[in-house]
Amino acid sequence: MIEAVFIFGIMTAAFELVLLSMLSPRKRLRLLGSESACNVMHVAFLLLNLIIHWGTLIGTMSGVGAFLCSLLTVRLARAWFGFIKDDRYYTVGWIKYSVEELQ
Repeated sequence: MIEAVFIFGIMTAAFELVLLSMLSPRKRLRLLGSESACNVMHVAFLLLNLIIHWGTLIGTMSGVGAFLCSLLTVRLARAWFGFIKDDRYYTVGWIKYSVEELQ
């Protein structure tokens, strides 16, 4: 029972990371640099998971577990891709972008 919650949280985190990877580099880095956009993304994933799994205890636990995994996923994405904050590109990520790619 609890392993289903953990597996669903990992699957949701992987899905969120894939969705972030599908964005263009400029949009992705701006989204990761904005704290309010990251918070909206966390709440959106929480609400989506709670709507899908409403009505059962395991479903509610899965929704909350997916929210916690979403917090970790954004941290991982910031470490992986870097971020843009106040029009400055922070190249802390493992993946480096050139200026041409960001325009």
